[in-house]
Amino acid sequence: MPDQLSFGFPATGLGFADLVVTPVNESALRIVQRPENWPTPVLCLVGAPKSGLTTIAQAWAQRFGGDVFEAKAFASLKARDVDARAAAFTAIDGADRVPAGDKVLSLINLISGGAGRMLLTANVPPPQWQAPSADLKSRLNSMPVTEIDPPDEAMMMGRLKAAAVRHFLKLEPDVLKYLVPRLDLSYEAIETFAERLSDGVTDLGRAPSVPLVKEVLDAMQDRAPDG
Repeated sequence: MPDQLSFGFPATGLGFADLVVTPVNESALRIVQRPENWPTPVLCLVGAPKSGLTTIAQAWAQRFGGDVFEAKAFASLKARDVDARAAAFTAIDGADRVPAGDKVLSLINLISGGAGRMLLTANVPPPQWQAPSADLKSRLNSMPVTEIDPPDEAMMMGRLKAAAVRHFLKLEPDVLKYLVPRLDLSYEAIETFAERLSDGVTDLGRAPSVPLVKEVLDAMQDRAPDG
């Protein structure tokens, strides 16, 4: 019988208080939570994959009684449903992946003249998005942006601990001391490591330890694509 089991329970909705906060995301979170101070009714939050964009969008919608749409779900809305959101709080997660973007432009124009607010999350800044019209291109080029920076060591430590809790793992101080200097400073690396460590604990029936962590890191390195 393994000493420590791992279970894949679905994650519950998180609020702003549940986020790991360090200097890399502190400023962005402060801005996102004060839509009344945004320079325009629309704001874009940019960050790397796994940097917390989806969680922040959900927390924002929860805080202000709004709704979150994934890119494809928003693109599938009927025109009348988009029009109805002029006074609402709307978050579009992965807005840089919305096909065509015409509905994004429509809602930007509607909200700019109404009482609503719109938070867009993306992995790349708005000027780099595909824009089927000059009007949308102009809107994207002038859109205010706040960014989540790459993780620092404090963020890595906090995210590792949070991931361990989600996977029902306990990372002892000696494990973290070994791991943190050796794991790539990227949000994707943190989450990938946590998932593979969880798999190792379940498959091998071994509690997290420095030798197991080394095995996981070596396996990640072996699977990493060549530059």
